[in-house]
Parts: sequence; structure tokens; C-alpha cells
Amino acid sequence: MIVKSFLLKPRSLEQIVANCDKDTIAIVRPGKTIEGLFREAVRKTIEEKKSAQEEFKQIEEYFQSVSTNPDYQEMVSSTLDAVGGYLREGMWVQTAPHAIEDYVMAKCARLCAEAVNVLAGGKLIDGTELMLCHTQLHFDWTGSQQQILQRCTAEGPLVIPGGYGRLASGYVVRVGKDGAHLMASLIGATLKASSIEFYVEGKGIEGIPAMTYDEAAHFCSSPNAPFSSSALWPAKNAGIPILVKDIQNQEFEGTLISTGSGHQTAILQEDKLDLITVYGTGLLGRVGMSGSIFSAMAAASINVRFIAQTSSEYSISFAVRSSDKDAALEAIKSLFKENPLLPLDDVVILNREVGIVTVFGSRMRNVPGVSGTVFGKLGAKGINIIASAQGGEELSISLVVDAADLNLAAELLNE
Repeated sequence: MIVKSFLLKPRSLEQIVANCDKDTIAIVRPGKTIEGLFREAVRKTIEEKKSAQEEFKQIEEYFQSVSTNPDYQEMVSSTLDAVGGYLREGMWVQTAPHAIEDYVMAKCARLCAEAVNVLAGGKLIDGTELMLCHTQLHFDWTGSQQQILQRCTAEGPLVIPGGYGRLASGYVVRVGKDGAHLMASLIGATLKASSIEFYVEGKGIEGIPAMTYDEAAHFCSSPNAPFSSSALWPAKNAGIPILVKDIQNQEFEGTLISTGSGHQTAILQEDKLDLITVYGTGLLGRVGMSGSIFSAMAAASINVRFIAQTSSEYSISFAVRSSDKDAALEAIKSLFKENPLLPLDDVVILNREVGIVTVFGSRMRNVPGVSGTVFGKLGAKGINIIASAQGGEELSISLVVDAADLNLAAELLNE
């Protein structure tokens, strides 16, 4: 049995169905276009208290372009009628907007899965009944595995809407950042699949033929990666290989992610970041200072992309996306103002526009001089390294440079 994760678009339906045989469990997720239309319908109805008739018209036209099958079109019509009624009721109730959106987006994912299921002649299983969650980011792994073992028993193909689970209260909730791939990985690991396949747009992971799980985890930390690194660990834990394939390019055999010795050393770069540095004697000896700062970031829903702290406890530097900069600075200032034990007048808060270039790969492990080579290469061309961090597993080195130097730094290291 093989577990496969697909992104549905009108032009990809035939290829998806062709990849669904009796030994397949297919996880199907919606593309960005149809997701955007559904989210706009929710926003317009719930936030603006206006009719989303135009959005529903576009949604219906989109699904007509996916499949003209009469049974499917009847299913689309009845589902959209139900969603429209749900949103009209939601205009006047106290349900949180994100809960309404998650419920509606799960319907979107189901319509995408139904398009595949109708043509593949399989059995559709509701993904929200498989993925049990304590919160959006906290899964009930044991309960989810039990549901998978109980429900995924019929002869395939089995088709499952991807990306959404259910809380104990019954509310539908989006599963993390990349729920469809994570669901495929968890189902494959639970059922001991022979392999797991992620179908993406593009030649696997940058056209690379093979890499280890650890190498893939570093690569997939990039915002531009084809899927989130969180999807890797169930498969890694079960020792099941993941093949990342291009749904449109059948000639490319894919990127194989598996155990074994290192395959790659690669360079990643990330732009549109701000490095925030908090320093001063007011930090010295303050137990829990780092925890307080990063708890403030978490409370503001800010993702921290990089962290560096000196052993002197005099400074802490961390990078956030530029769009989060103002909120991050405000959260730090509020933290110091609200705590009389933290002397704000002695602490300096700096920020600057930066980029991060990361060298990673299993072949770096236990090789003396890698850091020196990297630093020397950039220094020889006059590129100033503002901050750096290296993982203790010796798989990666991340360097913070001025935003203007990012592309040159990446080019030099790629040489």
C-alpha cells in the first residue's frame, strides 16, 4: 500500500486519478485559487456582513472546470447551498471567525477529494474523523492512530480530504501549517505503508534526486519549500521513505527522502527579515529572560526564524519576518514596561533589515574547518556576518548578513 498526497487543480485531476489504484490511499488538498475564493466568501460574509454571491459563483465555475461529471456537480451544488446557509447564520452568532473559516475550508477540501473519488471509483473517508486534535497545533497522536487503524481498512483506492481535523468539542480545525502532507505521513506510518509520495508543483525538492530526512528537514524550513518539515517526522520515525514527485512531469523520478548517509550539501537563503537585538546589563543574571521574550513572541503569533545569545547573557538576537517587526518590537517594549524588575532605561533594542543564508547537509558532520571555510569565503569579499548559529548536530550553519549582501553571500557559498 502507498499513501499519496495530491494538490488538486483543474489541470491535474486526470493525472491524480491515474495515480489512484486499489493499493492507494490518496490525501487530496485544495489549490490556492479555490482556497482564496472560499476564504474571501467567509471574510465578506462574516466580517463585512455582505452577500458573497459573486464569490460563490466563481467557486461553482471553478469546480465546473475541475469536473463536469453530473453526480459531482450535483454534490457541489448541494454543498455550496449548505455552506452559504451556514455563513448566513454565522453572521449573527458568537462563533469565532477562525472556527467558521476552518469549518468552511474543510468543506472546500472535501469537494476537492470528491472530484477525485467520483472518477477513481474509490471510497471517501472524512479526514476530520481521522485527525483528532487537542488544539490546532497539538495532536492526539494515539487517538488519531486508532482512528486510522479502524477506518482505513477497506480495499482502495481510499480518498481523504487533507488538512483538517477535529477537536474533542466537535469543532473542525485546520491541522497545523501543512496538514495534508502531515496527514499522509502519519497515515503511512500508522499503516506501515511501503512508501509515501508527496506530489508537488515543480521537480521534487529543487530537482535533487536523494537526501536524508535531516537534510530535508533543514531544506523544508524555508518559506519557499514545497512542504513543511513537520510532515517528515512520522515517516522518519517509522523508517518509511518519502518520494517527492512532480504531478505534471512524469519523467522526473522524484526526490527520495530516506535514511542512510548524507547525500547533499546545499545553500538556502531567506530574505525580508529583521534582526532584533535586545542587550544591556539589565539582562545579566535574569533567570527566564529568554523565555519571557520568546513567550511574548508566541503570544503575538510571531514566528522566530533565528536565535543567537552570547554566554555573557548580555544580549539576545533573533530574526522575524519584516511584516512582524513592529508587532515584535511592541511586544518586547510592553514586556519591559510591565515588569518593574526589568530596567528598560538600561536595555537597548536594535533592529535592522537582514537576510539569512544557511549551509546544511549531512556531509558537514565531523568535518573540521567547515565553519572556517564558510566565514573566510564571505570575509574575503567584504561581507560582514552580523550573527551566526550552528546546530550541535553539525548539520547546518546559519549566517545573518545585511539584506543587501544576501544574494552575493549565497552565490559565493554556492561556488
